[in-house]
Amino acid sequence: MSIGSWRATLRIARRDALRAKGRSALIVAMIAIPVLGMSAADVTWRSVQLDTDEVISRSIGQADARVQGFVHRDGASVPDQFSAAIRQEPGGNNWQFVNRGSSTAPGTSSPSTVGMPVVRDLGSVIPGITETSVDRTAWGMVATAHGRTDVPIREFDYAGPLAKGMVFQRAGRAPRALDEVVVTEALRRSAGYRVGGDLIEKASGRTFRIVGTVDLPNDLRARTVIAAPGAVLDAMTSRQGTSGSAVETSTLIRVRGGVPWDRVLAANRQGFVIRSAAVLRHPPARADWTYESPQTWADSRALRLGGIGLGLGLLEMILLAGPAFAVGARRKRRELGLIGVAGGSRRHIGGVVLGGGVVLGVVGAVLGTALGMVVAALMRSWFAERSGRLLGRYDVRVLELLGIGVVGVVVGMLAALIPAWLAAREDVAASLTGRRGVRRGSRVLPIVGIVAAALGTGIAIYGADRADDTIIVAGLVVAELGLVACCPALIGTAARLGRFLPLSPRLALRDAARSRPRSAPAVAAVMAAVAGSVVVAVVWSSQTADERNMYRPRVQKNHVVVQFSDRAPIPGVPDSGRVTTKQAEEVRHAVEQTLPGAKGGLLDELKGPCTRGPAGCLVYQAEQLPELRCPRDVDADPVRRWNDPRCGLGPETANHFFQSVVGDADTLRRLTGADDPRAAETLARGGIVLFKDGYVGADGTAEVWTFENGSSRVRPDGRRESVRPVVRLPAVTVRAPFALSGMFASPAAAATLGATPKPGGVVYDAGRSPSDAQKERLQERLAGISEATSLYIERGFQGKDDARLLLLAVFALVITIGASGVATGLALADAQQDLATLGAVGAPPGVRRRLSAFQSGVIAFLGTALGLAAGVLAGVVVQRGQKSALWDELPAEAKLRLPTPELVIPWPQLGLALVVLPILAALLAALLTRSRAVLRTRTG
Repeated sequence: MSIGSWRATLRIARRDALRAKGRSALIVAMIAIPVLGMSAADVTWRSVQLDTDEVISRSIGQADARVQGFVHRDGASVPDQFSAAIRQEPGGNNWQFVNRGSSTAPGTSSPSTVGMPVVRDLGSVIPGITETSVDRTAWGMVATAHGRTDVPIREFDYAGPLAKGMVFQRAGRAPRALDEVVVTEALRRSAGYRVGGDLIEKASGRTFRIVGTVDLPNDLRARTVIAAPGAVLDAMTSRQGTSGSAVETSTLIRVRGGVPWDRVLAANRQGFVIRSAAVLRHPPARADWTYESPQTWADSRALRLGGIGLGLGLLEMILLAGPAFAVGARRKRRELGLIGVAGGSRRHIGGVVLGGGVVLGVVGAVLGTALGMVVAALMRSWFAERSGRLLGRYDVRVLELLGIGVVGVVVGMLAALIPAWLAAREDVAASLTGRRGVRRGSRVLPIVGIVAAALGTGIAIYGADRADDTIIVAGLVVAELGLVACCPALIGTAARLGRFLPLSPRLALRDAARSRPRSAPAVAAVMAAVAGSVVVAVVWSSQTADERNMYRPRVQKNHVVVQFSDRAPIPGVPDSGRVTTKQAEEVRHAVEQTLPGAKGGLLDELKGPCTRGPAGCLVYQAEQLPELRCPRDVDADPVRRWNDPRCGLGPETANHFFQSVVGDADTLRRLTGADDPRAAETLARGGIVLFKDGYVGADGTAEVWTFENGSSRVRPDGRRESVRPVVRLPAVTVRAPFALSGMFASPAAAATLGATPKPGGVVYDAGRSPSDAQKERLQERLAGISEATSLYIERGFQGKDDARLLLLAVFALVITIGASGVATGLALADAQQDLATLGAVGAPPGVRRRLSAFQSGVIAFLGTALGLAAGVLAGVVVQRGQKSALWDELPAEAKLRLPTPELVIPWPQLGLALVVLPILAALLAALLTRSRAVLRTRTG
């Protein structure tokens, strides 16, 4: 076609769009909605990605650098196997100590730092410092409206010139006096604080006035207290009996000439981590980096899924807009026929329909892009709340939005391509008279579709095995197009069931089969929407399963543990050492009164007399059988050591609270989860329960040796020697989800050993997860009894936010009903003569409504069924690609300590969607359809 012909066709398309405003609006919406989503996502994503100035402002304010030292000022040393030097990323986010076994840091030619004198004066490491601001943080206990809770308490002058931008004032002002604090908004809501109210720090007993609330821009969920420098931490830590090393300290500095990369490396050699503004603005070449952290599993998965989702989303846009153009082509058959009568060729007729795709694609792209920018602006606060961090500046990339708009126009043209081709093939006389004729389905197309679906599946699996996103997307697109090609045959097959159905569903099925050029794109659109949703559902379900498998609970779910610490008394603090028997009973009463209905009791730890405090207490340990001891030659082979049951390793969950406990079978069940009749029988006979193989002999007994903490005699073979006669006790080995690292002994066994059990804590089954208010009340009561208590509540695995799955379900529902509604609207327009005939022969008015409902339901059901199949296939392939890209590259030792990635398909939810979506689509069509039709004059 010439340029003049295109101008004419575009002019006709524009006038036709203005004349049929309702249909045009529908097509524009089909194109604009995906463009809106992509535009909003692009602006939001760019706003989330902070630029360099925003990163510097949030992390180091207006300073030149932020310095954190890992060599304590009191002379404490780093672990023996490490030197005082460190390696760090240029951004200072990740770092590691330098191993003494390596002579140089990787990627550099710097000499070894082993033996280098430790420099603790920051000025000698970074000369030219002109201004400093210290930021100190330690964990403390504060009173709340319900009781008490532990929170980070920070001393930081965030209102000073160096810290500008690190903390956002939300209400009130910054603290000026030593008796003033501010709290984060998350802490204010959870603890019941108010601006102008009081906050009590429990260790020192001091009362502070809350003068404002703040937000930490990178962590909106942080529950933090910020005070003026010197206000609380020194008094709090001295009262708690901890040293100054328990306070995390960093320093903001302003330096003449800044802190370039060579100064950062010099500071690294002295044990300091530097986050430098100069390095962030001008990072060094990657070859000069001394440490580079690998990309995390979550980041890799997010990037891969983003690329795969973009490719499938483009296909979905085309299939969604296709039925809408089919509506337009059907409704203007007469106008297209007149073009043919006036001398227009088939290319001109097809060009008019294709021109409609260009015109409406441009309108949809412009409208969608504009609305996307508005939505991105309106959702900034909502997105910040859901993500837990404030977005950066409103970042609009014109070229990227222009590219998205071009994609919308191209999608409009591609969606109109098949309707244009079908319109060009239409008989001119049939178009003028309104006759549709009978068009048989192609016998070749289903075969081509099946072959394409199989070929696409194979390509996608091949790409998954190679972890190539491009190949995966190409394969999935080919497979979905193959299923699209099978839609007409599937509709024809379903129509054959009509002979067994009542009038309305029989008419609906036959009409769908007779109008396959209109029904097939509608089914494909529903399939695309459902398939995309199922892919994400499968991937998220699998990811949730992986996270659940990696979660390691410390005790059974909904169990409450109060552990009694065994520490030296704090000078001047009464009852700050070991919990007494009387205090243990008070703790038990406090738990039972705070958590009504909880079942449990006290636990006694298996310990002997103490001669020099906790470090000199006697401890009891079962001795491994000589023939079952872990071979020493497996230390160099972690895989062999892991798989050897004699070495006591393996993927078992250990109880991290108590080593050896005295109690009965009921206490054993509550604490470890073991419910073995052999254990109860052994405890009744005065024996012990062990949790590792290789300790119980053939006679059903085990040797228990006695050692003294802090001093042990060593035998020639390198093993410790018992300080008391070895005792042989009845024993049994059981498997338990929360196994003790030591043993579980009966009271009789403890007496035989000469042990003096001491209160170790309490364990209660609360039945359900205690609320935050109950936890704070219990913490308050425990602190009033003794400071030597620590509370832990096992809430179990907490999955990801279900709001995403809800939004996904809403999206699938809207698109499914919308696509089936388009097909229903066309069906009603095409079926006017049939409806007039039904009315003439005396059919009740409700037949029209029922026919509309079944027409919509048929389209929705067929599309949903195909979409579920395609989505499950794509989800399996994508998850397989994740495993190939991430899991297969892990070293063998890492695989031993991580659960194998799972493939989880939410079958119940998919089955529910197969039932619910078609029913809702049918009900909506019935509600929006008038029962009585207007009789029309027959044409032709």
